[in-house]
Amino acid sequence: MPPFHAHDEKLKCPYNGCSKSFDKPTVLTDSSTVPRQTYYACPYCMSKLDITVENMKIVSVKPTEYPTVFDSPAKCARYFGFLNSIPKNAAIPDECLICPKVLQCTVRKQ
Repeated sequence: MPPFHAHDEKLKCPYNGCSKSFDKPTVLTDSSTVPRQTYYACPYCMSKLDITVENMKIVSVKPTEYPTVFDSPAKCARYFGFLNSIPKNAAIPDECLICPKVLQCTVRKQ
């Protein structure tokens, strides 16, 4: 269980194209790497977040540094979750292959 308490104020996604408010970030695990990497993400756009914690409470979220070729990882050339909608034997579009969120795009919400 994450080590933080309920917030008095909602957090806000720092990425252009999302900017939605939320109570706490989602924890994602990238199991395609060894060792697996776990990080905090916006629960809406699944963009990776850098968080600041004080006194067991998240006080701020900021964007993770991505290469300057991307305006914002929250923006997508198609739509977030597109890779879940294409058939398994279909080719993945080139813009998806270079997207820093290709793994998050395949995460299915439960």
